[in-house]
Amino acid sequence: MTLLMLGLNHRTAPLDLREKLVLASSELDALTRQVRIASPTAELVALSTCNRTEIYLSRPSHEVPTIEHLHAWLAKFAGVAPHVVRAVTIHRQNVEAATHLFRVACGLDSMVLGESQILGQVKRAYEDAVSRKSIGWVLHSLFQQALACAKQVRTATDIGHGRMSIGSAAVDFARQIFADFRDKTVLGIGAGDMTELMLRHLKTLEPKCMWVLNRSLSKARHLAGQLDIDPGHGGPRCFDDLDELLVESDIVLTATGSTQPIMTAKRFRPLLRRRRRRPLFLIDIAVPRDVDPEVGTLNNVHLYDLDNVQQSLAMTRDAREGQATQCEKLVLGRAVQAMHDIRHRHVGQLVRQLRQKLDAIGRTEQERTLRRLQSPAEHDPSALVEEHTRRLINKILHIPLRQLDRSNSDAPFAFYAAALKRLFDLDDGVMESPPMTNDAGTEAAVSTLGKTLDMFTVETPSTRDPSSETC
Repeated sequence: MTLLMLGLNHRTAPLDLREKLVLASSELDALTRQVRIASPTAELVALSTCNRTEIYLSRPSHEVPTIEHLHAWLAKFAGVAPHVVRAVTIHRQNVEAATHLFRVACGLDSMVLGESQILGQVKRAYEDAVSRKSIGWVLHSLFQQALACAKQVRTATDIGHGRMSIGSAAVDFARQIFADFRDKTVLGIGAGDMTELMLRHLKTLEPKCMWVLNRSLSKARHLAGQLDIDPGHGGPRCFDDLDELLVESDIVLTATGSTQPIMTAKRFRPLLRRRRRRPLFLIDIAVPRDVDPEVGTLNNVHLYDLDNVQQSLAMTRDAREGQATQCEKLVLGRAVQAMHDIRHRHVGQLVRQLRQKLDAIGRTEQERTLRRLQSPAEHDPSALVEEHTRRLINKILHIPLRQLDRSNSDAPFAFYAAALKRLFDLDDGVMESPPMTNDAGTEAAVSTLGKTLDMFTVETPSTRDPSSETC
């Protein structure tokens, strides 16, 4: 079993490229189909947020898909060249991939160090994979342990404490524009977690009015109820009211799932005269962006996007750095243990499968020999037992020796040969002994095995690259 992670985030890719690599539901469907075609037993979870797109994949070792396949698929979905994707993505394997997931779930890889929203996003990505039936016991175990680790980190440390979030950044930006909020109107566009987070922070400033706008009026009503907005001072609004609210509002917060800008300069320019030169504060944390960047060039419009938020939060990140060191140690230990548990369970399953396979071979040969023993006059029992043993050994050896066939140029000879030596406690002198019988099949099998093993030395743990190990 090999665990792979390929992804990009706010540190590796600019916002305009992250927008293109957001995986919508239809793209996740297509990616899942591609993975299943390449490897029917592979498992897949895709995490796609405003700040990152990551693919977690578990598949049998030495099989496809590879990292290069994932690069090509992402490039195709985004409509960019594969080398562009390679330049902005990172990839991890096995323990490193597990550690990366645990760090992400704990908020240690977030724009806001220790932020809690990512935990919910990881959980939803896991649940989405469950609903798509693209997940098996490996990623089930890994994601469940990652979620448990994140909860432990938040309980055992102060990484999540303090005023340091996208919502608090929105408040700080707004205070740069306005000194008093008691006469201001706030508009939140979208009904997701990030819109709710920003509106909750802005609500503490006690604005005069607060509106929630969404294409689904029922979702807008639900969020307005969650925020406990006084009906006399705001509430839900339908999307047809957008232009009217852009004229009325002083602060606009937007985080929708739209694939196209909902506010363009062409749409907004005619509204400026009706606003009578009142300043407008816009914060857009949607990916893809809800607001065309050209809007920010208009008079009296102050537009902030995710990159602006990142720069602001980076300056206050030091407040949590001390806790981060403690969290990193905890995360690494939990990730290593998770992969250890997965490997041992995987090996246990392989042993059971091997027993079942050998048992089936043994039973077939046993039934054949018993049938022939029922006619002792025609067959010598001693010869039948010897033939039974020879046939059994040949059938068992045939399974691994197929992988050592020199006609197969892709076969990893050194890996298989070293594994045979290690697993069966073989040494270079064993194969010099005469074959146990004159049977041509047995002699050929033993000769092939001996010659192949003699070509390689056993790789010791001290010389192996641990990053290349697979289960």
